[in-house]
Amino acid sequence: MDYKEFVRSYKDFPKKDVLFWDFTYLLKNVEARKSAINEIKEFLKDKKIDKIVAIESKGFTIGSILAYELDLPLVLIRKPNLIPGKFYSEEFIKEYGKAEYQIKDDSIDKDENVVIVYDIMAGSGASKAAINLVEKSGGNVEGLVYITELEYLNGREDLKDYNIFSLVKVEEKK
Repeated sequence: MDYKEFVRSYKDFPKKDVLFWDFTYLLKNVEARKSAINEIKEFLKDKKIDKIVAIESKGFTIGSILAYELDLPLVLIRKPNLIPGKFYSEEFIKEYGKAEYQIKDDSIDKDENVVIVYDIMAGSGASKAAINLVEKSGGNVEGLVYITELEYLNGREDLKDYNIFSLVKVEEKK
């Protein structure tokens, strides 16, 4: 299935000169969503995975479905001030400013294998932050799963040591 029709771009959102990519049309279409989940499951079938790690907030949707379908625990990577108790933190640069992610310090056990799920790979900043949080927790990243990959930002180049899956590849900024 060609998923491009389920991912749309919006100019100047959330601020001027930013092109926002919205995959919620994929979530709305039951047939496309099921097909997408099946393709992701096919990518993951030969990997030893202990947990699904989903990045806030849009990654939670696909991550939750995958965790349910694969009968695996779900771990959440959150934005600051949303996690009680002890946590690890990682700052990073994204397309339109600085950001930070956090993960509960006891959510991944030593040597557990995880797959990180997010809606988009723009640059590599958010993904690298998530990888660092998993590694601080003692886990191993077995793969990175995205709905949309913005190839024109070359994020894959910085993540070449990881198994990467994306449903929609956008070659140039539109």
